[in-house]
Amino acid sequence: MSPRPPRSTPPSSTSLAAPADPPRPADAPAPWHRLTTAETLTALGSSTDGLDPDEAERRRAEHGPNQLEERGGTSPWRLVWEQLSAVMVLILIGAALLSLVLGKYLEAGAIGAIVILFAVLGFVQEYRAEQAIAALRRMTVPVVRVVRGGSPRDLASVDLVPGDVVVLEAGSVVPADLRLIEVANLRVQEAALTGESDPVDKRTDPGNRDDVPLGDRRSMAYSGTQVTYGRGVGVVVATGMATELGTIASLLQEVAPERTPLQDRLDRVGKQLALAGLVVAALVVAMGAAAGESVTNLVLTAISVAVAVIPEGLPAVVTFTLAVGAQRMLRREALIRKLPAVETLGSVTVICSDKTGTLTQNVMTVTVVDVGGHRVAIGEGGLDRSMLPQGADSALLLTLLAGSLCNDTSIDRDAFGNPVLLGDPTETAFVAAALALGVDVEETRRRVPRVAEFPFDSERKRMSTVHDPLLSTVLELTGLPQDAPLVFAKGSVDGLLECSTGAFDGGRPVDLDEAVRTRITTANDRLASDGMRVLGVAYRRLPEGVDLADVDAVEGDLVFVGLVGMIDPPRDEVRDAVATCRAAGIRPVMITGDHPLTARAIARDLGISDGERALTGPELDRLTAEEFAAAVGDVPVFARVSPEHKLRIVEQLQSQGQVVAMTGDGVNDAPALKRADIGVAMGITGTDVSKEAAEMVLRDDNFATIVAAVEEGRVIYDNLRRFVAFAVAGNLGKIIVMLGWPVPFLLAGGEFETAIALLPLQLLWLNLMTDGLLGFAMGVEPAAPGAMQRPPHRPGASLWSGGAGSRTAWIGSVIGVASLAVGFAYHAADRVEWQTMMFTTLAFMQIFQAIGARSERESLRAIGLTSNRVMVGVAGAVAALQLAAIYTPLRTFLDLEPLPAVDLAVPVSLGAALLVVIETTKRFARRGQAPG
Repeated sequence: MSPRPPRSTPPSSTSLAAPADPPRPADAPAPWHRLTTAETLTALGSSTDGLDPDEAERRRAEHGPNQLEERGGTSPWRLVWEQLSAVMVLILIGAALLSLVLGKYLEAGAIGAIVILFAVLGFVQEYRAEQAIAALRRMTVPVVRVVRGGSPRDLASVDLVPGDVVVLEAGSVVPADLRLIEVANLRVQEAALTGESDPVDKRTDPGNRDDVPLGDRRSMAYSGTQVTYGRGVGVVVATGMATELGTIASLLQEVAPERTPLQDRLDRVGKQLALAGLVVAALVVAMGAAAGESVTNLVLTAISVAVAVIPEGLPAVVTFTLAVGAQRMLRREALIRKLPAVETLGSVTVICSDKTGTLTQNVMTVTVVDVGGHRVAIGEGGLDRSMLPQGADSALLLTLLAGSLCNDTSIDRDAFGNPVLLGDPTETAFVAAALALGVDVEETRRRVPRVAEFPFDSERKRMSTVHDPLLSTVLELTGLPQDAPLVFAKGSVDGLLECSTGAFDGGRPVDLDEAVRTRITTANDRLASDGMRVLGVAYRRLPEGVDLADVDAVEGDLVFVGLVGMIDPPRDEVRDAVATCRAAGIRPVMITGDHPLTARAIARDLGISDGERALTGPELDRLTAEEFAAAVGDVPVFARVSPEHKLRIVEQLQSQGQVVAMTGDGVNDAPALKRADIGVAMGITGTDVSKEAAEMVLRDDNFATIVAAVEEGRVIYDNLRRFVAFAVAGNLGKIIVMLGWPVPFLLAGGEFETAIALLPLQLLWLNLMTDGLLGFAMGVEPAAPGAMQRPPHRPGASLWSGGAGSRTAWIGSVIGVASLAVGFAYHAADRVEWQTMMFTTLAFMQIFQAIGARSERESLRAIGLTSNRVMVGVAGAVAALQLAAIYTPLRTFLDLEPLPAVDLAVPVSLGAALLVVIETTKRFARRGQAPG
């Protein structure tokens, strides 16, 4: 029997290693990518003939299925419990139970309905199925080609075990982590796992270092990545949760959900209100008990105070406001998956962005061609060839056309006749550039048919094709020999120079002397330092008698034509978006798995950095904790990083008090997306995993959409902050009424029933009319001017900062004192409407308060009375409902009295007076004369 293979285990999610090395066998001296193919097969107890079927079954029982496990998750019942255990809800539940004990069934039912509304709204808002692991599982392959017992067979990927030999072909999705033992021009697209935009050329020779990032482990193929070209054979070294994909799944499951700034602030407000309510209720009950009042009256008073202190409309208004913001964001192409993310965007201080597909177009594009020492920049619309120096035009066309002929890209047409390019991104970039310059690639391919080819391989670092002599004149090839077969080659500049003896210069070939060679290598270095992928192009007139099967004979004596620099270019709109972020006090940071030169070039182009400061994953690993914290707070670009690094960077920023948004589209982004205060995934290029881990999805994959979403988030935060201040001021007024009203009666020894200012149902009505309906109208207030020209809200800042606390206190005091004064006056006059007058005064003063609270600084005239038509309509509706409560049979339900018109004018006048006072204080504030 073959020796037992080692059990593969994923690296710890807390590991500081840049990339997590694949599991090391107990008797192996190095990670899998360091072993030779023979050493790997020996360590796994396998061979090129695969495992014996019986041994495979035994390993299947030992290692389990090759699939990702789902762990944890919040049950629906726990979500319900979290809603019902909130402080404000517990107070209302207690009030409802006390009402039942007293036989006040109507009050108990009304309060119970509010509790149910609390629970339902909170549950609907927070209940989201955790589908990230299911999305990861969908990336696995259902059936794969394996070799067992020397015979190939199709096998369900779930049954793969370490030691299985797997066959890979173009289009295959890698089913497990493999150590490659045979490759033939194999290229694997690993962008979803590493962030690298280019497919990676694979080979079988082992690496020479342990701490090599995943993207540089050329002898490995990882689960969930895709083969784009060639074929290969690999031996399984890890399955299921032991794969790199499984490591990410583990990270995703271990990340605890973060509370949003909104949740923290509202939680503080709730506790503050609950404490205030308990204190006030205790005072009132203590006064009543000292006067010898009955337990029933004392309890009824406590219930009334509890109802007065809780803003029953708060959960509904918060949910409504967030939902309205989500709808507005959707119209701007930002899909909100979790409602609190709407507000969180308004508090973001740092945006950590992936590069590929987020800041860039995720399309390899030829941007520079260097021919004969002339550097030619090619924009999106091509270029004006008439401006090129003599000879440069023909060399430019020859470079792009030769690269398009020595090319496997296929050209299809869409319904409108536009070309659709299919193939390797690097090769399609050549064809796209040629087409942009007006070259008819399809027609040229017909006129210069291919008769032989030598595919790219990692040793030669080039590809070459042999073509028949020109059948007819091809304008772009007029400078080439017309009477013999032609060889076109493209590949690394160094690889082509090794077999070149000439160079194309001034429209004709010249000897490749040392000066020309130096010029070419200098141009190559310059393009590479700009973060570009550089390829060279060459040709040759093929003499008679050359053996077309001999690659060395065919590729000798090449004439070097030019260099092509290509890059995944940045999105045009991102530059403005980055500038806007900086103006808004938001720091952009690039975190990518791509090459540091490329990352620096893109960051410099977009204005994220000056192009100099960048750290790689291995460099981060060598930093102390203090150095790491300093780097995260200062460095704008992190390259060649692993999922663990992304997570550590986000966590470090959060520990520094930052509110972090993380954007990304790959599987490798998912843990950091989930850990960030708000995760932003790409809707078009993003994987299911990243979308399920994120709070927000950009439907257009446009970084600029984030800026629009941040602006909406700031508007929502401002609206919610104004609403909380409005609701607390109104409730403070009610508390003052409830606390102040019984004092003179208790001192005078009056009836305690008279000492109950407002009944529980009356308070519920007021809270739902004012805190509820008026709060909804405040939630749709449009953006204030300059929302993106000010810093974000300070993380951890109270809702009462910036003068909001003092403003709320004095407005609430005015409302409470004015209502008390009206009540005392009518009671002293022995009017039965005294309670109705206090009830109505509270209502109309809050109606006018809501109109004045639309802006904390700008006057009502400046913002316009009708700029929020919803507020105008709702204020009118609340006034009408208040009148209905007084003048219709509803008054019996609320125990109210109808008011004569002259008495009704008193509450309305007091409300209008409050609006005048609010507007006056705002005018003083604008002049810098407001106290405090």
